[in-house]
Amino acid sequence: MEENDMFEEKESFWKKKGFYISACTLLVAIIAVGAVYYHNKSTDSDSKLMADIATEMPDTTAKVTASPDVRQDKDTAQTNAKVSENILKKEDKPVSVDSGKDKSSTDSKKKENKAKKEKTVSKVSQKTQSKPVSAAANQIKHSFHESAGLLWPVQGDVILKYSMNNTVYFKTLAQYKCNPGIVISAKKGTNVKAAADCRVTKIEKDDELGTVVTTDIGSDFTVAYGQLDNISVNKGDELKEGDVIGTIAKPTKYFSEEGSNLYFQVNEGKETVDPLLLLR
Repeated sequence: MEENDMFEEKESFWKKKGFYISACTLLVAIIAVGAVYYHNKSTDSDSKLMADIATEMPDTTAKVTASPDVRQDKDTAQTNAKVSENILKKEDKPVSVDSGKDKSSTDSKKKENKAKKEKTVSKVSQKTQSKPVSAAANQIKHSFHESAGLLWPVQGDVILKYSMNNTVYFKTLAQYKCNPGIVISAKKGTNVKAAADCRVTKIEKDDELGTVVTTDIGSDFTVAYGQLDNISVNKGDELKEGDVIGTIAKPTKYFSEEGSNLYFQVNEGKETVDPLLLLR
């Protein structure tokens, strides 16, 4: 009897003890489950929070894609930089706008001067072609040798001879007087040729002798041609022997009776020389 009571007490004790153990185990399990749940929830919340923070914060490691405005600002900055660089380069250059204008003006003036020079050269060239020798060669020094003689300027009879010691009769004037040259009969319009290489030194009008052309043949000798028309030379022209000086003109009133002619005079220095002594 006592053994049964002890057994029942022991059984009751173990039941109670088992209950408490079970209760503790259940409590521990509940606590563990709650802890796991709380831990998971906390982890999820932290992950979500970190995700939200990551979403809101820019990714510094990601490649930044510039917006259109940013690209435009960048392009504008680059353009401005290039413009500034070009301006600095232009400023470094010594040529200015004004200098460009001056250069253009200088080029225009050079072209005008060149055109004027070409025009002048053209005129001189034309003159040279129309004349035996251009006046530009007026530095030629002529030398006349008496032994070489003079070319007859026209072919004709001598109607009035040279006479400085004796007088000769001038039919038109009806008087006797000295004659420092000779008068050669020639038809009006006949070409008059240079008697020697020479330079034209004077062209003048004379009441008695008409148009007179004087030439320097060198060695202090000069030759004058009177009663001329259609003069084809100018003062300073260089002529070769045989070049045409002009033509025979209508005689002046002082030689109307003698008819058309050439007045021909030779001087050595200030003294006259008989042309017939030199004509060959």
